[in-house]
Amino acid sequence: MQFHLIVVQAFGPHAKGDVVTDAETIARILGGEHAAHVVRVAVPAQTKEG
Repeated sequence: MQFHLIVVQAFGPHAKGDVVTDAETIARILGGEHAAHVVRVAVPAQTKEG
């Protein structure tokens, strides 16, 4: 399942309420000291409409 991050406490260049969608940035945040400043949100699977 893919997920994005929502910033709940500002840090670095990220303000409260920012949505982080870049996979490399997500990995860096979750692996660092600011992991407690974000929450994960599930990204709905995309469906093909035809």
